Amino acid sequence: MLPNLLLSFSDWNPQFFREVKGRLKNRNLTLTVLSSLLVQFALLFYFWAALPTPKLTTSSRYCTGKETYSWNDCVLDAQGNVLVNWQNWWADVFQALTWMLPFILLIAGVYLLISDLAKEEQRGTLNFIRLSPQTSQTILIGKLLGVPLLVYLGVLLAVPLHLWSAVHSGIDTAELISLYLVVPAITCTFYTAAIFYAFLGAAHGWLGAVLVCGVYAIFSSIWQRSRYSPGQDFANFPFWYHLPIMSNLGLLVAFTLGSCAVTTFWFWQTINRRFCNPNLTLISKRQSYAMTICVEVFILGFVFRDMGEGEYYQPIYDLFVLIVLSSSWFLVLIAALTPHRQTLLDWARYRQTRTSSRKVKVTKAALRDWMFGENSPAIAAIALNLLLAIAIFTPWILTWGQPTQQLHGLVSLLLNATFLLICAAIAQLILFSPSKKRSVFALAIVGGLIAIPPIMMMTVGVRPDQGSLPWILSGFAFAAIESTSKMTILLGLLGQMLVLTGLTARLNHQLHRAGESEMKALMAEKPHIQST
Repeated sequence: MLPNLLLSFSDWNPQFFREVKGRLKNRNLTLTVLSSLLVQFALLFYFWAALPTPKLTTSSRYCTGKETYSWNDCVLDAQGNVLVNWQNWWADVFQALTWMLPFILLIAGVYLLISDLAKEEQRGTLNFIRLSPQTSQTILIGKLLGVPLLVYLGVLLAVPLHLWSAVHSGIDTAELISLYLVVPAITCTFYTAAIFYAFLGAAHGWLGAVLVCGVYAIFSSIWQRSRYSPGQDFANFPFWYHLPIMSNLGLLVAFTLGSCAVTTFWFWQTINRRFCNPNLTLISKRQSYAMTICVEVFILGFVFRDMGEGEYYQPIYDLFVLIVLSSSWFLVLIAALTPHRQTLLDWARYRQTRTSSRKVKVTKAALRDWMFGENSPAIAAIALNLLLAIAIFTPWILTWGQPTQQLHGLVSLLLNATFLLICAAIAQLILFSPSKKRSVFALAIVGGLIAIPPIMMMTVGVRPDQGSLPWILSGFAFAAIESTSKMTILLGLLGQMLVLTGLTARLNHQLHRAGESEMKALMAEKPHIQST
């Protein structure tokens, strides 16, 4: 029966069968089962040791007497034993397992996926897998299901204890079901993100695990706060498009599942594209436009919330937060869309061939190539993405009551968009250079351009509320927009436009020269090729 079962696995997904054969060894299975049972026993022993005793404990969380400072006085029965509130005890066991099991599932799974793909890449077996007749989706699904297989087994062995503690602690069935819906969705999102991270060239699984640990801590705090302190706000976003997602379990689960589904979908599109052709950019320009719409619509929803009594609403500060979040997305987009040197050389040679042989309708073809071409520079695509973001934010800004605030909001978006285009142009110029460490230089220079000017200005005492021109020229122009004169804003905008024009002209010049050089080299080789 077992050979037939393994054969069915092999027919369904050969990559998953390969992972199963490599990981389900007797030694691995024994260690996984023993580790899971040992952790469960240690957890129960820890809580068992916390139970009150007649001689040593006078008050405890698990006693049944009068409550004093969140602790209960211990009450003895007729035989001298402490009356224990077992419901509270099992509730604490349930909470500990609820925090621990997803933590192990995410940290261990992400670490294994990143490490496995890094080893496959170093050994060259990943390229061998690419040449197999399997589809990329089949291979990636096999990796997602097979690599963390022992982690799945260890967590599943603890599920009966989790369910038992939920029943004895009186946990609501709806909340229990919500956990078993949300955890797999979040796990799928983090696992696809781990593969995406590995395809970026990351070889250190521990670093990915650390990042996941931080994100999990934040998300876990939000979830716990929203479920067990529904009357309080956490992180000041209890609403999303006026929906009370932080105080309604059904809305919170639907919001989480929807967010995970969209995020997983885009991660899946990215890793599938990267797996099929590692030389392509992480995402295509067409995909970037849809991604930007999803991101901007998502973050915009948090500004639509119900105001408390006596609370004064200043939408300009919400816009500042949106600009910071949106800028973070666009920095990721610049890294994902910007092609490297060899790709641009091939594109420049192709453009030189087309323009030399066909002069008619070159403008429309060039525009289409810059907007949607796979190998063209990313500046035009970044500009179109920024226009999409501005178009999404503008209707909300126009609903503000005061025209002055509307003007400040629109100008803040424009200054931020121009600065991000400058960053994109600088990154493209550096990645087109012949330096071997151009990626490191691009990251360092763009990061320095964003972080160093504000730090220096704050160090010398130039604050944003002074309305100075250097703040308008920096990436934090929105912080000084309310205290800046119209002339200073105009000068700042003109300065950014001049810098952007110079950078794009420089890039076009380099691309033109590179295309001509490549064409001359090809023309010089043609006689040699014909003579041979």
